[in-house]
This record gives sequence, structure tokens and C-alpha cells, in this order.
Amino acid sequence: MTGALSESKRELLEKLLRGRTQATSAHFDGIPRRAAGVDVPTSYGQEQLWIHSQFATEIQIYNDPITIYRYGTIDRSAVEKAFTEILRRHESWRTTFGWKNGELMQFVQPPPADIEIPYLDLTGVADETSRDDAARKLALEDAMLPFNLETGPTYRVRLVRFSENEHRLYFAFHHIIFDGLSLYKVFYSELVTLYEAFSQNLPSPLPELPLQYGDYSIWQRDWVKEIAPQQLAYWRSQLEGAIHHDVLSTDHPRKETQSYRGGMVKLTLDPETSAALKEVNLKLNVTLFMSLLATFYIVLLAESGEKDLTIATTSAGRHHSELEALMGYFLDTLVLRVSLASDPTFAELAMQCKEVLLGALANDGIPFSMLVKELSQERARNRHPFFQVMFSLEPPLPSHGPAWRFARMDIHNGSTKFDMNLELDDTPHGIEGRLVYNCQLFERATVERMAEDWYAIVAQVAADPTRRISTVVAELEVCKEAALTEELADPDDASPEPNRFIKSVRRLFSAK
Repeated sequence: MTGALSESKRELLEKLLRGRTQATSAHFDGIPRRAAGVDVPTSYGQEQLWIHSQFATEIQIYNDPITIYRYGTIDRSAVEKAFTEILRRHESWRTTFGWKNGELMQFVQPPPADIEIPYLDLTGVADETSRDDAARKLALEDAMLPFNLETGPTYRVRLVRFSENEHRLYFAFHHIIFDGLSLYKVFYSELVTLYEAFSQNLPSPLPELPLQYGDYSIWQRDWVKEIAPQQLAYWRSQLEGAIHHDVLSTDHPRKETQSYRGGMVKLTLDPETSAALKEVNLKLNVTLFMSLLATFYIVLLAESGEKDLTIATTSAGRHHSELEALMGYFLDTLVLRVSLASDPTFAELAMQCKEVLLGALANDGIPFSMLVKELSQERARNRHPFFQVMFSLEPPLPSHGPAWRFARMDIHNGSTKFDMNLELDDTPHGIEGRLVYNCQLFERATVERMAEDWYAIVAQVAADPTRRISTVVAELEVCKEAALTEELADPDDASPEPNRFIKSVRRLFSAK
């Protein structure tokens, strides 16, 4: 199910996985700047988000909130000037969308003269929990309000003062203007850099951008025409015979229409287990993404018994170095199909994930919407073609010292686009994340049990990657019984859940 890759292309793709994006073929010749006055179509990704959002009108599935913490005093004027300058620099964040001559187009609006950020001072609320609840309630309201893509803006921001030495910036964005790298590597860094400069009455130290998102959108439309035949052939081979039925057993029958109502279970792997898994990765020569993806496949096997499995993820889509500094939506969906029929060891499964992922990334230029149109025989409004679950791992955040912190999982707007989505972050405190699920299909207790299974699986394979997948699955109940026995034996253990569980499982299998 995978195509052969040359050693040179494999090396370049592995660098992509480690975050060093660069050109990988002659197809990635320079992206030209567009001429003034040229009409700008949406990118393929934007087009799909726009279309999908028209069907999900009750819940704002593409509204995403983030929080930026500022520890210490704050210069409100510098914050506002910094955000205003970011809007000037990045056309994508002041773009609206509409129709022209029967095509969905982008319309770049003039940069604002200045931005006034709504401000709330909660220092008069004595109780810390009450301050936190009040702030989160407002942030959630911002995240759940619909955005008007025809008029804009496609963002909301609010500054909250908790004390003299703690402030929070709550942002809500429509996904059509950003992706993970836009927030983690571009926006967060630019905001901090500009704030530090403006708070000292210094000019912006950031260079002008060589491209804008609209330049990429025009280029992408032409480029896809070039690579479509070759890449379609790869995906036709890769996805031939892939199952279209539900893999996971659900608590409730699937209805004819999606509700997009989602719940969330938070996940935390302690630093010791996270480090143990990374040590395994070094020995296997795989990335953290690959090994964590493999653990999620084992969860699906344990739940379903199905051995031909597909999980979706996203490609960064930034094949040009000039795109790394841009904010906008560059992502596209990749379908990753593996087989567990041979009962591989975890090490073998991780290597299979590596091969599948590298093959997918080598053919990630063709939009997923084109794959669906060309390859999917089954089209339904209540399920995705080719996959029902999603997996993502965000790269480590850039460090801006103790005065700043970025958080993407503080607020959840109660929506989901998939049956289940495992979203993970690699943080200094360990691997953290959340399992987002469709409330129309699953009860929370079911997802919490799946989270426990995932903890046990990670602890097992981090202790011994040579264990066969069938053995890992068979030992899940042993893990839970051992953890319960240990908890009863030591009820005063102060370790937070799920860390007590993981510690007991790790001790159990390290001793074998």
C-alpha cells in the first residue's frame, strides 16, 4: 500500500517531519507575487472549509480559541499596536470571502488604522476560581459566536487582567485564516516580538513579507493541475479497497445528519513516560508523531478488532521556505492506511507508520477534495469518506521566556468535525492533549475508558517496543487491574490522575 521513495526524497521528507520545511522537487519553483488588481481565488483548503461551514450552521465547528498568557505588567497600547501591525503585515487576516463570476473569491480589505482591544479588569474579584470562571465564560462566548465571512472580521480578541502580574489575551479565529503553524510559529512569535519593541518605543524589527497568502492561492491552482495525474495514481493505489463503514462501535446509532456537537477528555502523559517513548523513537529512528500515531492505531484495533485501518491527519502544506513566515490556511487532509493483519510488534507498526506517512507526504499536493471526487464511491453527509477519526501532534512551542505562555486547549467550543480526534502537544511538561468526540455517537464514559486504554498502551510500548500488538491489547485489562490494586495499596499517592495509572503500568511492564 506504499510507494517506493528514493533515499534523497526520504531524507527531505524526514526533515519536513522535523519542522525544517524546504523544496522537495522541481515542482516547487518560486511562487511569484501577483500583479495589483488581480482577482484572488480561494485556496483549495479555504474552499472546502467554506463549503463545509455552510452545512454546519448550528455549531461553529471552525471557530478556534487560543489563550496567550502575559506574566508581569502589561502595556495595553503596545499590545494593540502589535496586533494592528500583524493585521497590516498579513493580508489573510483581513480577508473576506464572496462570489464573483460564479467563483468563490478572496477580497483583501485595507489594514486598520488601529485596533482597540476590549479590556476586562477582574482584580476586584477576590476569588481566583471566580476570576478564572468569568474569563473563560467570556472567551467561550467569543468562540461560539458565528463569524460573517462576507463582511469580516474573522477574529475576536479580548484582554483580561487577573492581577498586576497576570494578564490573558483570549483570541477566537475562524479556521479559514489560520492553521497550527500560523498560530504557534508565526502569530505567537510576532506578537511577542512586536510587543517587546513597541513597549520600548522601538520600531518593528520584523522584515517585510516576500509573499502574501493570495499569491500562494493563485499559484496553488496552477500547480495542482501539473501534479494531479501522478499523485492521483498514488492515492488510487493506496486507498483501493479501503473500508467505508464505521470502525468504532458507537454508543448511539449514527443519524442521517451530523450534529457536530462535541465533548472533550483531556490527556496528560507525565514527563517520564514521554521521555521513555522518545528514547524508543531514537532507537527505532522514527519521529514522535509516528510512534504516537501507532499507539492510536492500537486503540482503534482494541475497540473494533478491525485490522485494515485508516486515520486522517493533516500536512503542513508549506513546501516553500517563503511560506513559513505567512499566516493562512495551508493544511490539507492526508489519509494514512495501515494493516495490522500480521500482528506486528510495536516497533514494526511504528516503522509501517513511518513508511505510510512518508509516502503520503510525498504526494500531499493534491487536495483531499479532489481525491474524494475522483476516488470515493460512497458519498454521505453524515460521515467522512475514507476515515472517521483524526490524529494530530503539534510541534514544540517556541520559548519566549517566563513572561509569556501560549495555550490552545484552555477553551473548547463544544464542537467536533469527526467521530473522534486525538489532538496532542509536545510540551516541556510531557505530552498533553485531548480526545475530542462526537456526542451524538459516544458517551463520555466510553471515551474516558478509551483514554485509559491509550495510557496503558503508551506505557506498555514505551517499556518494551518488541511486544506484539495482540499482546498489548490483551494486557489492557491486566493494566487496569494492576493500577487499581496499586491505588488501593497506596491511597495516599499524591500523583494526579492519570499519572498514577501510567506509573503503575510502567512499573508493571518494566519488571517483566
